[in-house]
Amino acid sequence: MLFVYGTLMKGCDNPVARYLHSTQTFIGEGYFPGILFQVSFYPGAVYLPDSKNKVYGHLFEVTQNKEQLLQKLDDYEGIGSQFNLPNEFKREIIPVVIEGDTIPAYTYLFNNSYSQFPAIASGRFSEEV
Repeated sequence: MLFVYGTLMKGCDNPVARYLHSTQTFIGEGYFPGILFQVSFYPGAVYLPDSKNKVYGHLFEVTQNKEQLLQKLDDYEGIGSQFNLPNEFKREIIPVVIEGDTIPAYTYLFNNSYSQFPAIASGRFSEEV
């Protein structure tokens, strides 16, 4: 499973989002406890298991070409030694809630200090852009 909360959600139109939407199966909207904030034209999120705040996004079942997909996403998110270290994002498996069930899913979490970025209070990136 893959959880996205920003520029890769359904409704976003960029080459990596189009690849994701055309090759994987959309499951629905879900959330995880944490904080969503505006980094630039894109958001960042941190997973905080005890947070009352939620980060909303879309859950996809990875049904084909998992390694190819993850490599494309890592490149898109700037993960790897070819990018400035520390990388801005990191890929982790975290628990995501969808329709009352908790499912482990890959997601890309912000990997630097986020205190200088404005929070997105709704937890929904699409409402802020």
